[in-house]
Amino acid sequence: MRRSAAGHDHSTQHLTEVRTRRVYASTGDGYAVIGWDYPGSTLLEVRILRAEHGFAPAASAGAPEAGGGAAAAAGQTIVYQDVSGSFRDAGLRNGRPYYYTVFARHPGREWVRWGEYELRPGVPATFVAGRVPAVIRRLFGRVLPAAALLLGIAAFAAASGSALAAGTATPKPEAEAMTAATVAGPTVAAVLQGTTYKTSVTSWGGTQGAPAGATMTFTWPAADARAAAGVWPLLKTNDGGTPVPPYATVEHRVRITDLTALQVDVLQDGRVIQILPLDGETQFELREETWPPFSRFPWFTSRPWVLLPVFVVVGAVVIARAWRRSRAWNRRLPSMTRHDRQFLGRLAVSIFLLAGFAWQVYEAIYAARAPAVDPGGLNAGDLAALPVLLFPPALFLAALAMELTPSGHRVAWGLVSFLAAAGSLYNLAAAVTGTTTNLNLSYYILLGVLCLLVAPRSFSAGRMGWSRISPPRYA
Repeated sequence: MRRSAAGHDHSTQHLTEVRTRRVYASTGDGYAVIGWDYPGSTLLEVRILRAEHGFAPAASAGAPEAGGGAAAAAGQTIVYQDVSGSFRDAGLRNGRPYYYTVFARHPGREWVRWGEYELRPGVPATFVAGRVPAVIRRLFGRVLPAAALLLGIAAFAAASGSALAAGTATPKPEAEAMTAATVAGPTVAAVLQGTTYKTSVTSWGGTQGAPAGATMTFTWPAADARAAAGVWPLLKTNDGGTPVPPYATVEHRVRITDLTALQVDVLQDGRVIQILPLDGETQFELREETWPPFSRFPWFTSRPWVLLPVFVVVGAVVIARAWRRSRAWNRRLPSMTRHDRQFLGRLAVSIFLLAGFAWQVYEAIYAARAPAVDPGGLNAGDLAALPVLLFPPALFLAALAMELTPSGHRVAWGLVSFLAAAGSLYNLAAAVTGTTTNLNLSYYILLGVLCLLVAPRSFSAGRMGWSRISPPRYA
């Protein structure tokens, strides 16, 4: 724990106020849903008790090991206790009233009553009940729903001393999406908006060396398969298991289609450390996974083919010009100015070849070590991907070796030009039809430029040396 020089402890300045919250209730065919959100950066533990004949007098009711006693025998049952933002109680009888009492607390502290809710599965929830007698709630729920809403909120605010009483009933998808936005952030809420999903929560950590957190899994039907795009956090040590400290993350831009399941890892302080797509009722397709600098240009990464017409036009021009000049090469006299220009051109090409080789090696190493959104796909760390990774850097090394030697290498230059063009098209096809990554974008661009640079050299009858002492060569 870090402290300032003055000794002030900042560890609690963003603690969640347990008495400030919004609660959403909804019912459907054989089920009831209660969702909630609250401000602050710490997760609250929520306990929900259910009974058929009244509300729980205390949070310990329904828990014999906590001293529930007679209250537990009176029919109070703990149906939920966790840190996620919603609860769905299924298998209920339509038209029958169920009484839910909601409590919350900071883990290990005293329970605070959040509210009481009478819900009837199969009957739309018209209001959220506070501490109002059951006869009055039934009367206003059936006769005057609008008046009951105002009375319930006013009575709850007076009883709890909070200006933010329980919120009005909200349809299930919107309510749960709002709670997901609080717990897992707006990125997850955008994916879940408009879906009818199920949630499961698994807690982990909780020791001094491993801060507590939770893994939330969201699943929804194949009919609601989603397409998602955005910058998602990923754990550097992602191995598909329980997150381990120090919870270091990287941010990758992803585009996914046919998504029906999502995993979100969140720490107790509210920080989302990882968002992962999962195969649910459908198998998702990863269309893009990029990182800086390419992730900063989503328009290009979603349309990498826009450079292909540029490469084709420029390639046609430089090849036509090189062929035309090769026809008159022997009739040109030696020129020191032309010699100097050629020297500067060869120097610039050599620098480009060195820089391109270094960039390809860097991207390959990063991709091999980076976390993978789709572990089942072809990853840079797989042995099967090694030939694809080595082919472009090998072309750059071959071109650099020929550029630094005095021979003409006309046939070799033509072969390198052809292989560079083929490799560039292959990586473009991999990015368009498969997963767009920094690797295939880098190879696509660099090999395309390499083809434009070396194609004219296959038409040269001879080239100047590296200094004015070297005599010019002619075929």
